[in-house]
Amino acid sequence: MKISTLALALAASFSLSIYAIEPASIQTESGVDITPLLESKFEYDNNIFNRSAGKTSSTKLVVKPSVNFEMIDALDEYSIGAYIESGTYLSSSNDNYFDGGLATSIHLEPSARNRFDFSYSFDFDTEQRGSGLTEGFDELLEEASNFREQNADVRYEIGGVDTSRFAVLANYADTRYTNNRLLTRYRDVDELLFGGEFLYSLSGLTDLSIDATHTDIRYDIIDASGVSRDSDVSEVRIGLRWEATALTTGVAKIGYQSKSFKAAERSDFNGLSWLIEAQWSPLTYSTFVLTSEAGAVDPDAFGDYIDQKGISVGWEHAWSERFGTNVIYSFTNDDYEGVTREDDSQELVLALVHSTARWLEVSAYGTLQDKDSNLTQFKYDKTLIGLNFKVSM
Repeated sequence: MKISTLALALAASFSLSIYAIEPASIQTESGVDITPLLESKFEYDNNIFNRSAGKTSSTKLVVKPSVNFEMIDALDEYSIGAYIESGTYLSSSNDNYFDGGLATSIHLEPSARNRFDFSYSFDFDTEQRGSGLTEGFDELLEEASNFREQNADVRYEIGGVDTSRFAVLANYADTRYTNNRLLTRYRDVDELLFGGEFLYSLSGLTDLSIDATHTDIRYDIIDASGVSRDSDVSEVRIGLRWEATALTTGVAKIGYQSKSFKAAERSDFNGLSWLIEAQWSPLTYSTFVLTSEAGAVDPDAFGDYIDQKGISVGWEHAWSERFGTNVIYSFTNDDYEGVTREDDSQELVLALVHSTARWLEVSAYGTLQDKDSNLTQFKYDKTLIGLNFKVSM
């Protein structure tokens, strides 16, 4: 995941779980719980194409129904979910979208010393003009780009949870664009990862972690420049996983990453990488979250790679049984190799959340984004203001 999406990922999972809605499930005789959910959002965006000048604003209506099926059998868990999402721009109908996807996961523990996890997701998604491939050049396209992504993840772990244990890892991901092919065909890509992780118990709640991974990145069509973007990425990291109390959890790892291109014309990357994900709840109704990541990633458009460093900090607080707030701040530095470009991106999200009933949550939010760059066309600022509704059974 690119670090520039850290704040979005944090916001997606950081929705005042302290007093979030409690959907009622349909319980079947077979033991499967069915949980439907409806989310809708009414949002104003003053710069929908992320332009440095000549901004276009629009109000957007988003409707997202979803359903999840879950079954728990002792220590084994099975789930599958699906969603569709419709987005309508009142001032830019060419950018309307209709997305959807499904995801499934399995957790098995056949014995006290064996654990198996599998997850798979398939999504049809939309890349809005002015982002991704058309960042800074939204005028290149007359409509948004559609793509589909699939991701499969496997982990098999052997050993006692309070002793030393070892895990084998594998992941496959691919992205395929389905329109605007004159431009998007160069970004169809497959990624295949293999690796392992050794965990040594320092105490009943803290583990020393050492992991190593290797990823093959392969593009379907050679870049428009005529130089292949195919590369191999190897990474070794050491760190800690901890759960000091039921309210304090996290992982912190630092290591070395090597990204080697197949084409000699591109510059390789060798340097530090790290990952930090920590949650601290000093009070049962107040939680802080810190996420930071660094490493080399592929650019959406120009350059060989991006040396990316980012941090995101969030605070959620329940002021009463029904009212709370979210604050999320993120900063990302993108230093491009192969082109003379460096970006600094900041984002601040503020949200007021009201748990109107067990089955209804209403939130008002505002987002401020500011991107600075040594290249004028990539500079922009934008403001988003919206209302979000979550309705369950």
